[in-house]
Amino acid sequence: MLYHLLLQTVKTQQSAGVSTGQPHLLMYHLYGSKDVEKVVNDLSQAASGGSLYIIADEVGSSYWLEFFCSKLLTQVPRLHLWAASCFHRDAPDGWQVEYLTRPLRSPPVVVREVEQYVSIRRERDVLPYSKRGVSDHTDGPPVRRLYHRGQGHSGDRPGKCVTCGREVASFLHSLRVGVTESGTATSATVTSSSGDTPPPCLQWKDVLVLYSNYVSDNSGLVEGLEQAGIPVRVMKDDDIEDVAKARSDVVWEASGHRVRGLERKVVVCLEDSKSYSANSDRLDLMSCCTSQLVIVSPEDDDDDDDDE
Repeated sequence: MLYHLLLQTVKTQQSAGVSTGQPHLLMYHLYGSKDVEKVVNDLSQAASGGSLYIIADEVGSSYWLEFFCSKLLTQVPRLHLWAASCFHRDAPDGWQVEYLTRPLRSPPVVVREVEQYVSIRRERDVLPYSKRGVSDHTDGPPVRRLYHRGQGHSGDRPGKCVTCGREVASFLHSLRVGVTESGTATSATVTSSSGDTPPPCLQWKDVLVLYSNYVSDNSGLVEGLEQAGIPVRVMKDDDIEDVAKARSDVVWEASGHRVRGLERKVVVCLEDSKSYSANSDRLDLMSCCTSQLVIVSPEDDDDDDDDE
């Protein structure tokens, strides 16, 4: 996403007659020492003895960052690096740190769900939200909760269940996603029962179905969505640009760690269990939501007593 935003800026400047360089998108797996060595060598050669500017967004762990930067600094002394992470304790020693804790992209109703993340409440490796600083015009559409239980449900998780897929599809149809007032299947206006109105003209590409684990093309949930006429695709490596730019008008289903930082108006979060990983989903998955949040849980007990 950063690459595409930079590319847009460069094109705008060039059209105005401003001479600029070109951004380059380089794909690496930075959690292995071999790839770290390769990226350090590639970047140091690109710097050619000059300055090097790096933006590292959604940094999951400080280990590779410290290792990466220490090696890069030995080869590129004029290094300028900015890194963003929600885990404030992971900042390498000696780095200047700024804390950005205002909830700017999710409505209050979603923020309250994310705040229940166990690290915010207990471990404090993620700082709690501060005040937004501006008035909220609405609390946001109420969170819709669906449960993987009862007759017709199968499998040990919602992602494997055809019935869960049908129920998610039913709710999306109730929002009239992909349908105009004239009845054509493109977009629609959504109004919740409480009177809160999410952004109008929802399209299928405004919906993300996120799961903490691996998802497959033949999962029960995908089958249930397809049976209900929902255009759904499971994200693969080749789809990264398509998903980032919201190019195809389809519902994307993906493992949450692959789309960190992206935003969608409607996010369907598939919970595994009332485990630690399920609570971490609140941070990684639910925070992507800018309007309507849907939670599919394997239990009908919505309390977090196990985390106390």
